[in-house]
Amino acid sequence: GADGGGGGGGGGGGAVEAAAEEVSPPLDTAHYNVLLSCLSRPRRWKEALELSARMGERGVQRDTSTYNALISVMKAAGKWKLALKLLRRMRSEGVPPDTITFSAAMAACARGGEWRSALLLMGSMRQAGVRPNTVTFSAAISACEKGGEWARALRLLRQMGDEQVPPDLITFNAAIGACAKGGEWERAMSLLTEAMPAEGIAPDSVSYNAAITAHANAQPARPDGALSLLRAMEGEGGAPPDNFSYNGVISAFGRAGRWEEAVALLRQLAAGKVAHGGEALSPDLVSYTAAISACAEAGRAAEAAALLEELRSSGLPLSILPFSKAIAAAAKAGEWRVACATLRQVSSLQLRHNALTTNLVLRACDAAGEPAA
Repeated sequence: GADGGGGGGGGGGGAVEAAAEEVSPPLDTAHYNVLLSCLSRPRRWKEALELSARMGERGVQRDTSTYNALISVMKAAGKWKLALKLLRRMRSEGVPPDTITFSAAMAACARGGEWRSALLLMGSMRQAGVRPNTVTFSAAISACEKGGEWARALRLLRQMGDEQVPPDLITFNAAIGACAKGGEWERAMSLLTEAMPAEGIAPDSVSYNAAITAHANAQPARPDGALSLLRAMEGEGGAPPDNFSYNGVISAFGRAGRWEEAVALLRQLAAGKVAHGGEALSPDLVSYTAAISACAEAGRAAEAAALLEELRSSGLPLSILPFSKAIAAAAKAGEWRVACATLRQVSSLQLRHNALTTNLVLRACDAAGEPAA
């Protein structure tokens, strides 16, 4: 059953239990529940399962609180399958699940991107006569966000209104995030500027960033809408922008073919004049990748190569993506020598790359009638 997979937990749970056993009377359900709550960190999920198994071996009854603690540990550890397994076993033992049980199991599904499982749990919850609350709905909406199911997320939000369950900041951020994934900028803006104020909830940086992403993912991309949100964040009383905010707008400019404005925004970040929580922001790997991608979209090979060199000199951790984008820019501009040189850099840096990157270089050489160097 779900109690399996013990190894690796070592002493933690056992040591706590051994110390507790030095007192009398013997440990009962309440004691074990306290011990389980001490194992709430993600890496200690195996110890939590071992402790639950020992409860069974010693004839100690597992109750709703026991299972809530166990499922919460699985949620934190990203073990959604084990969370569902525990819920099934709980019910087979006749232990009644409550709102906390279902919410934790749904949050575990959300973390695993399992929106179907989360919605099935919502149905099971109603069948069990357990009323969903704000946390439950937020977990279900978050699961839909991870799966890009924006229509289902909005349906759940409407359902909350019908059932008079008040949404909170987490609920709205998940719903806006779901709209962002689908590029549904109008719906994202409606939530940000109408629905949230109507509930008396002030948007935070996460809310604005999700709305910026909705503009970036729109078809076609809407960089001016994204930029106006960024400027609103910079204004007095706005939620302070962070790297996600700027990277989202840079990406929006890139997708709209407006590479110069994308690079200008990167420069604004690099100048160190943008403050977040009292500290100056600076470009990260995503900022450079988005700006290089913007140059690639416009076939600006020289600018992409210059930004890539700047990134290499910055001391930031590297990935294959900005190199692939720079190779794409060179290939698009017919700069086969630059494409070959960039691929050699990838090899010398021992970055993992796939056949797609190599094929871009081969196609650039082939188009120029040159053998791949």
